[in-house]
Amino acid sequence: MTHKPCFLIVDDEQEVCNFFGYLLRKKGYQALSANTGSEALALLKKHRFNVALVDLMLPDSDGLTILKEIKKEQPQCEVIIITGYSTVKSAVEAIQLGAYDYLEKPFVDIDEMEKLIDRALNIRLEQERMAEIHRQYGFIVGKNQKMLNLLAAAQKIAKKNITVLIQGETGTGKEVLARYIHAVSHRSDRPFLAFNCGAFTETLLESELFGHEKGAFTGATGRKRGIFELAHRGTLFLDEIDSASPAIQIKLLRILETGEFLRVGGEELVKVDVRIITATNTDLASQVEAHKFREDLFYRLDVASLTIPPLRERKEDIPLLVNYFLERETVEKGLPAKRMDAEAMELLLKHPWPGNIRELANTIAQAVVFSKGPVIYVSDLPPRIRREEAVEASKKEEPAAAKPAVLIPSDHPEKEKLAELLQQFEELLLEKLEIKKGFDLKTLQESLKGWVDRLSSQIIAKALEATYDNQTKAARLLHITPRALRYSRQEKKSAPE
Repeated sequence: MTHKPCFLIVDDEQEVCNFFGYLLRKKGYQALSANTGSEALALLKKHRFNVALVDLMLPDSDGLTILKEIKKEQPQCEVIIITGYSTVKSAVEAIQLGAYDYLEKPFVDIDEMEKLIDRALNIRLEQERMAEIHRQYGFIVGKNQKMLNLLAAAQKIAKKNITVLIQGETGTGKEVLARYIHAVSHRSDRPFLAFNCGAFTETLLESELFGHEKGAFTGATGRKRGIFELAHRGTLFLDEIDSASPAIQIKLLRILETGEFLRVGGEELVKVDVRIITATNTDLASQVEAHKFREDLFYRLDVASLTIPPLRERKEDIPLLVNYFLERETVEKGLPAKRMDAEAMELLLKHPWPGNIRELANTIAQAVVFSKGPVIYVSDLPPRIRREEAVEASKKEEPAAAKPAVLIPSDHPEKEKLAELLQQFEELLLEKLEIKKGFDLKTLQESLKGWVDRLSSQIIAKALEATYDNQTKAARLLHITPRALRYSRQEKKSAPE
């Protein structure tokens, strides 16, 4: 629901309050008035204002004090100072303290006064709109300098009516960036349509993009408007543009040059006004060099180019993104707020994220569903994330099993005795197995794996018993990290009986 802009009028003359109140309500705005500083401060505690009109001279205070209070309580509120000829100097001081502008009494030019008020309001509404856009698309903003530069470039490009080419790996958020550009552009109140060129055959793609006339092909029982017509005066996002066939590329080139096209089976030119944003996860310049994409079309699409870095190159943004997705998922699912455990966050920071932002968003969505409390632990993360950690831990902490003696820590007091026992076990096993008669090696491998798992569990249990269930000390005894120990215990709990 859209709220009406709200104004605060602070003046000791009731006639002035009535005048501004009438003027603002006639424009469809809300207006509340106060004749003293104390009344104004009381209203600030109860209501949120977009713009405040404040007289410099008040019976119990002065306008500069009220200005400071407004900026303290509601820094988003624009303030216009009302002043007489004798206090213009103070009005200038007010601007230095954060006021938007000032109005001089008596109000001679009503039109100019209205324009000043409208400008102050529009600036405030635009700032609020941008804040909402940043909140909505917060996951493309972060600390990474490449992303900050990208966002700054996108904001500049958005205001210009030019084509944009967005490049980046799958899952980096190319459509999200396109929506952001549309949202901060002059076409934001017009349609935004997203279309994946790689999802259709050439015949279907032509019909979907440009529409068709009745009888244009079998099944065309009536005229159909294409996506270009539906996006008229708005923004059209064409993903996987490299999938467009040469014939489609020619039609796209014509639209970019003239704004005109023919429906499939049509003879009448259709004219549209559409801003085109395209995207690809390939190097389109290389496609041009390989003669797989038209060079003239490429230059038409590449008027402004933006490249989104993969998530692995912006690891410092991962905590911000995680918190963003946590908030989004819990709000959408109506759940209490959740936070990520430090070890779980560390694991997310180590993951290479081949699926980029999309993979991270899905990971957080799954973790929110499976976690039972306000904190998400390593055990709540998807198995593929935990599995990678276990493999990494085993590489670092568990020597290869090819030679039994290597399994024993070099500083173990009974290294030789344990190595001998393992060697005897190996020899006994080879002696008892009747390999010449045929032997199921896979069964042996599975049995040995189960035996190793059971033995490991028993060893961990004994280490915990010896350390009175202190996981850190137990892990130190076993020459593994506490995380690897917890993972092993978790795997044992989750394994089927």
